[in-house]
Order: sequence, then structure tokens, then C-alpha cells
Amino acid sequence: MLSIRLQEGRNAPPLYKQIADQIVFQVEQGEVPPGARLPASRDLARSLGIARGTVVLAYEELCEARICESRVGHGTVVVRRPRGAHPTVVSTPKRKLAFVTPDEPVNLDPREVSLLPSLADTDYLPRTELRRAFDRVLRFPSHLRAFGESAGDPKLRKLICQRILAERGIAADPAHVMVVPGTQYGSVLVAMVLAKVRRRVHFGTPGYLDIARNFGRFGFDLVSHPVDADGLKAPASLGSADVLYVMPEHHFPQCVSLSADRREAVAAMSQDRDVMVIEDDYDSEYYYDRLPQPALKGNDNKGNIVYLGTFSKTLFNNLRLGYLVADPPFIRELASLHWSLSRGTSGLLQRWVAELLEDGTLNRHVRRMRTVYRRKRDKIAQALRRDFPEWQFTAPRGGLQFFIEVKHSSEVESMAAVCASHKLRMAPSSNYVLPNQADRGNFLVIGFGSAPLVQILSTLSELKKAL
Repeated sequence: MLSIRLQEGRNAPPLYKQIADQIVFQVEQGEVPPGARLPASRDLARSLGIARGTVVLAYEELCEARICESRVGHGTVVVRRPRGAHPTVVSTPKRKLAFVTPDEPVNLDPREVSLLPSLADTDYLPRTELRRAFDRVLRFPSHLRAFGESAGDPKLRKLICQRILAERGIAADPAHVMVVPGTQYGSVLVAMVLAKVRRRVHFGTPGYLDIARNFGRFGFDLVSHPVDADGLKAPASLGSADVLYVMPEHHFPQCVSLSADRREAVAAMSQDRDVMVIEDDYDSEYYYDRLPQPALKGNDNKGNIVYLGTFSKTLFNNLRLGYLVADPPFIRELASLHWSLSRGTSGLLQRWVAELLEDGTLNRHVRRMRTVYRRKRDKIAQALRRDFPEWQFTAPRGGLQFFIEVKHSSEVESMAAVCASHKLRMAPSSNYVLPNQADRGNFLVIGFGSAPLVQILSTLSELKKAL
């Protein structure tokens, strides 16, 4: 049976395109078999509440792609699957790892509404300013002729120091900064370099485990610690063999901030006990009820704190552009490794983002999105308290997701089943805990960054009815 869910939002794809894409997906997945007749355009338009001409355009596109054909007296009929559907999967033996990695999303269903956490909203992107900045980069393309510096474009590194790090209380010059294709990649570089002198990586759970997994790939022992309302609770016994991964502003996914006492303890570990600290400052730009505290890196006198920043949350997640801040000798070692692996980061992307920083577009966009996300947070919190009074949560003071505690794991399983049946994409709780911590998975994480507010509220209404 044909199933269509139309996306709302100012920058959503044209309706006819959404219809065509969703039909193609259902044909590829075998939900709509060859020979099936699509609903009459008038009937489908009526059920979706749109103009018939929109459905006609979608059907015409499917026929032009030879996925369907129009037959007199029979309507529009599916004739075959598109080329490339259902590729053959060859099974290969896998090396047994000391940790479990989540499956990568494939064949994403265009009907799904994403409630994944920490995803940026692209509906409000200043597209005119983005195009103008890109045009300026291409106006004089001679700088793209050769490879750039392994540590990153000098202009972008200078602007990061002036326009971003200064606001976070970090005094740095370009020699302290390296631009990388995403902080995930940056964490791999750090793990490879530190593997020569460190043995353990410490992190909080529930938490963001991908950074820890990257260290685990290079032989580090993984040591988890609990997270409560005051943030990560790490033992004071850490020493020179240890790496501590922290998210002081918004520990993911709970969005709790590291308390003053624990910030002081982490700073003391790095300065007095030679603990290497990885400070992930992935979305401190999005605060709602208070100003963010200065970064831990701002008081680093020993060079034992590596600061991670990203443009993915301020622009869009698929940008894959981030930066590291560390002492110059460490930056040079990372940059040398980066050069050996990939010959640096995209010069075109770096110059484009530098233009957006220099003309103020990025900062204006962040200020606007802070207001958008705060409004989303408030409206969603109101709906959750009204429709799900048994759920325990605190409206996040920053960040892009709600962390909701439930009484029993069966509630999480029921929620997952309902979400799957209603084409709602939510990350499972198991993504945030280690395999032996299943008893700590009695929670839900609902992201509100990427989907339009009206769609999220209607989704919560669907969930209420289904549950």
C-alpha cells in the first residue's frame, strides 16, 4: 500500500518531488511491486490535501524515469525497479573488536521524520549570503590551484582565533589551530598521536561514544564514568597515562553542564597530574537560559587540553568541517599526520567558511538560530508536560535534544516499535551506553534541531495516540 508523508517547512523540497522520491523509495524496497497500479491522481491529491496537478507532476517524473508508465484505462503502473536497487551484499569476515559500533544509516526513508539529536536546522540557512560568499571564493580561484597548508587555510585559522575562540575565553594565534574535516576525523588524529604515550581514555555514560571508540581502535582501554546533574564524575586518581574526554558545556545527550567544582577538578587533573583532556565544545553557541562558561582551554598553562570545535552545528551537519586548538608542537605533529593521510582539508570549503566568518554571516545566523531553537525547546517542553506527564525531564538550558527518563526499559522498547511503525527516526538508547550497561538505558533522547516545529508537535501527537 502506497504511503506518503509530506514534509513541511520553508525550505522543504517541492511537493511533487517529495511524492516522486517516496514512491521511488517504496519501489526500491519492494513495498510497491512491479505491476502495481498507483492511486488515481485525483484520489491521492484528495487524501494528501493538495492540488491534483502536483500529483500529476510527480507521476510524470516517474514515467520519464521509466519507473512507471501511464496506460490508457489502467492509470499509472509500476513497471520495474530503478537500476541499482538491492545491490548484492558480499559477506566478509570481520575482526572482532573490543567494542560495538552502531550500524550506519543506509537507504534512508524520505517519509521519516527525524528526531535524531544534535542535528542543525537547515530551513533558516541564509542561502543568498551563502551563495554570495561562494561566488567571492570562486571569483579569484588561483588560491585553489595547489594544496594548502596541512594545518588549514591561514585566513580561516586567523578568523577562528578572532571571531570564535576569543568569545570562548581562549587566547590563541593561528599556530595553535588546525582545521580538520570534522571533529571525528580530528579525534582519530589525536588518538593516533597519543597512542605512543597514553594507554586509557575516560569518558561519561550515557554519552557520545564515537570519540571513545576512535581511541579504542588504536589500543586504548575504554573506561566509563557516570554522568549526573553536575556532569561527568571522573575520579581524581587519573595520571600521565590517561586521556579524559569531556563536554563541559552540554554533555551529550543529557545537555547537563559540568559544575564549578568538577570543572576545577578537571582543570587540576590536566595541570597538576599531567592528564590529557579532550574538550569537546560541539554546540556551546546554543544556550537559552544562561551564558556559557569560558572554555577549559582558556586556562590551560601546560598544554594538556585539546579543544575541539565544529561548524556542523552552526551551518549544517553534512559540512564536515571542524578545528582543533592545542599547543603548536602538538598541532604540527597532527598536521604532519593529516598531510600524510589526506593532503589536508578542502581548501574550497575552508575559504567559503572564512568568507562567512569575515562578513558576519555566520555570527548573525547563530544568533537567529539561538532564538529559533529556544522557541522550539519551549513549545516542545510544553507539549511533553501536557501529553506525557509520566516522563521525567528537565528542559535543556542549551543544546538540541531532550533527555527523558522512564521507569522501565519496556517503555523504551514500546517507543521504538511505535516510532518504527510511524516512520519516526529516533536513535536507540543503546547508542549512548556500553553493552554491559543495558540497565542504564531507561531513557529516551528526542532531538528537536532538524525537523520543523509544527512537524515535531504533530509527531508527538501521533506518539501520544499510538502509545
